[in-house]
Amino acid sequence: MTAISLLADTIAEMTAPAIRAAARRGAAALLPVGVMECHGPHLPIGTDAYIAHALCRSTQRYAAARGRETLIAPPYYWGINGILVDYPGSFRIRPATAAALLTDVIESLFENEFQDVLIVSHHGDRIHNEMIRDVLTALHGEGRQGQDRRARWLYAPFRWRMFERIGQTGKEPIWVPWEPVPQLEDFKLTGILGVHADEFETAAMMRYFPDTVDYDALRNLEPTRLTLQDLQDWRKGGDEARRLTPDGYFGAPNPIDPELWRHYDETAKVMAAAI
Repeated sequence: MTAISLLADTIAEMTAPAIRAAARRGAAALLPVGVMECHGPHLPIGTDAYIAHALCRSTQRYAAARGRETLIAPPYYWGINGILVDYPGSFRIRPATAAALLTDVIESLFENEFQDVLIVSHHGDRIHNEMIRDVLTALHGEGRQGQDRRARWLYAPFRWRMFERIGQTGKEPIWVPWEPVPQLEDFKLTGILGVHADEFETAAMMRYFPDTVDYDALRNLEPTRLTLQDLQDWRKGGDEARRLTPDGYFGAPNPIDPELWRHYDETAKVMAAAI
């Protein structure tokens, strides 16, 4: 198989007149958001952007079945990496740079006549998600969006408890509200605490982008078996992160449920219903 490009099925493959026509028909723009950072020895550094891209593609398909047209914007993958920034393969993007670029991307979509811009962000770093929160809040508060156009947050992973970590409830006007469903939990898990390059992310990459996974490296990777206190220390980054996760992954890299990738497919179904 050939690895799927991050630009596949996005408006990067469309002509300008086709994009304009879809926007004028009322198509929403799905904006995948990620980061370039180390994801252990088994997953590519673009894992977060790839998974956000896959979520958008699945959401687009399920939304179309419900009669809602969407287009996928080229992924924004220059998010903020505050924990694994010093690891090999990671990129250091300043918060001000990331915020300015995300603002420009959203406003460009507005200028291309999209009335609804929906962010799908698969990256757990608190600083990164605070940046998205602040960009959307500023756009809302400064009147740069209104009844005729709005940018909202469609997806931040519930399993990372992102709402509470950035002081949100999910009910604020910057969010597309939706609630988790039982199907999101209907999978066999290792029971090992995981938050980065773990069984969930490995399962998604093996399903959607199999040629990007290093299966030889994955085969011999042992779980980290870290605790919630370790997680708090790990989130400090720097020396603490390197001490706890010297190989750049946190959790059990090998999924035990071959159907675990469906966690993301079920998420896409819920998101399609929400929009």
